[in-house]
Amino acid sequence: MSCDLHEIFRLAARHFYQRYKRNGGSQVQLAEILGVNPSYVSAVMSGSKKASLELQSRIAEILYGPFEEFLMVGRRIKNNFDPQLMISPGADESIEKLITRLGHYVSDYHRMEKELVRVRDFYEEIVQNLQSGVIVTDRNDTIFFANDAMAVLTGIPPVKFLALHIFSLEAEFPGSSGSEFFNKYKEAKKRMASLFYENVQVVTPDGCSKYLSGWLIPKIQDGRYNGMTCTIRDTTRSHDLGKLLKLALDNSPFAICMAKQVDRRIDEKTYYANTRMKQLFGLENLKNRDLTLDQLLDRYEEFIVNKKEWRQFLQENCGKKSSTIIIKHVNKRRYLWSKEELLDKEGKHWGMMALVREEETEKEK
Repeated sequence: MSCDLHEIFRLAARHFYQRYKRNGGSQVQLAEILGVNPSYVSAVMSGSKKASLELQSRIAEILYGPFEEFLMVGRRIKNNFDPQLMISPGADESIEKLITRLGHYVSDYHRMEKELVRVRDFYEEIVQNLQSGVIVTDRNDTIFFANDAMAVLTGIPPVKFLALHIFSLEAEFPGSSGSEFFNKYKEAKKRMASLFYENVQVVTPDGCSKYLSGWLIPKIQDGRYNGMTCTIRDTTRSHDLGKLLKLALDNSPFAICMAKQVDRRIDEKTYYANTRMKQLFGLENLKNRDLTLDQLLDRYEEFIVNKKEWRQFLQENCGKKSSTIIIKHVNKRRYLWSKEELLDKEGKHWGMMALVREEETEKEK
């Protein structure tokens, strides 16, 4: 049966390609539109290779128009009829023949439907096996799909999410809380653009507090909002580990700054300065990512008396594993600025760390 469909597609494609060619088209142009190699188009047109249903539909759209009518022409050619679609039944076309032809068309539709169901099931299986949760809503923000991972994330069976309004979840599942997530959802909907959210706190019905990260992707149809795809990943452990690291660094007696700098030509915004570093250089109100790394160094410079010497030190020791300089602070104290290179697991340069501590006086020594 699938071979029959493949054959009538090939016949229709060959017929309509001749017209496409007469109008100045070519297999090279067709391949460019489809985003495939010309040799592959040639193989599909000749029948030596079988295209997917999606690609067949695209070829039909380019060469003619509606896929269903395209296949009808192929069926007519296969049955030795005139390929034109709009032909009045002649005296030689009995009711039996018309019924037979109609049966062929119905069979084609059934085969296409089975193929579409197969493709749908294939992609649904992928989504169901994701470690991340997925929720999909319609234009009214009513949930019509939730994958199996949502049960792991929330303790709620996926089927219980279906047909619920996204903003009614707290009422439907007592004990749960997700105001931060819902605010991000509203923001993505208002912006009509994909939005990445990070470490948004929620509470599941069993009272468990979690931090979630993921994407909110609005579906836009004809310029209008048509629902949302939400991906949800549990980042509680990484959030808590990050918090522990921050507490450890903030309780250090040394001023510490760490920065990502894989490519030294790129001015990064990924860095961290502990509380002591912020206090020493007047950055208490600074939020990470407010400044680029170069702008951050400019702020440090404002508090360093021997700034030219310090800048030269940074430039000359850019590629070294570790190096040290004495800086004179505007508070009239002297500090030992130690620079350490940060390496990744493979031993490649990843960034740098600055550790600043007050120079010991003779009495302290």
